[in-house]
Amino acid sequence: MSIILDRNKILDASVAVIAKHGFRKASLTDIARLLGVAKTALYYHFPGGKQELLHAVIQREEDIILEEMRRAVVSQEDPRKQLRSLILAKLIHFHRLRELFDVIIDVGEELFKIYSEHKTAFQTAEREMIQDIFQTGQKLNMFKPSSNIMRLASSIQSVLHHLELPLVFNSREDMEKEIDELLEILFYGIAVKQN
Repeated sequence: MSIILDRNKILDASVAVIAKHGFRKASLTDIARLLGVAKTALYYHFPGGKQELLHAVIQREEDIILEEMRRAVVSQEDPRKQLRSLILAKLIHFHRLRELFDVIIDVGEELFKIYSEHKTAFQTAEREMIQDIFQTGQKLNMFKPSSNIMRLASSIQSVLHHLELPLVFNSREDMEKEIDELLEILFYGIAVKQN
């Protein structure tokens, strides 16, 4: 019986092997073994080898996450809820992958570093979604006017980026609670108003 191999099957197997061993220790041999094919079959689809495969894995996950984030944003009318939904959609996706592949924290840290260094259109698209939420909130007079929405969106994105790894390794309930607390501070501050 011959195995029909396509890019998605290879990417699925790659995610499983990378999640188990980490990127440095994962090999094309491991991926081929999981698929039941010779390593040369992987080179047919990914002539650039392991690096090209990693790029394709990251690109596919980014596309999936961006679509989940877009759906989450449009499911809400209130910009505050849109921002919460956007953040949770991304974190829940990572959390689901972590649980599905039983990723340990060391491998998570390695993958997070690789992902962080992988500069793509994803970061721009994410920032643009955050900017749109802030612009909508300003139009609805829910957020203070800002002279530089792009800088504000970049700042929020940067804070979230640094929190992603620790949050993804929490329970989903704790993750949502921490996001709600962060958004409470963002929307209402921590200072008590003086009369």
